Amino acid sequence: MTQSAAIEKGLANSHDKSAATMKDRAAEVVGKGVETVQDAATEASLQAQIAAERANDEIRKLADTGTKFVRENPGAAVVGAVGLGILLGLALRGRD
Repeated sequence: MTQSAAIEKGLANSHDKSAATMKDRAAEVVGKGVETVQDAATEASLQAQIAAERANDEIRKLADTGTKFVRENPGAAVVGAVGLGILLGLALRGRD
């Protein structure tokens, strides 16, 4: 084999090895990226669950407070409901 042919063969082998190395490296980087995205999605899901639980707790406390107020002050609750109904009726009625 001539020296030129040997050099060409060496370059071809080197090119094949570097292409395989780049392919492996790209697959590794993509794999790490997928793992990072999955971890972020899992963390976001957990944070959303925590926020939903807190919101449910706050709504439950508000409903309990409202119920307690109505039981302790039924007259004021009725007057407030009537007043609110009148205000909503005035706000939503059509202009003649």
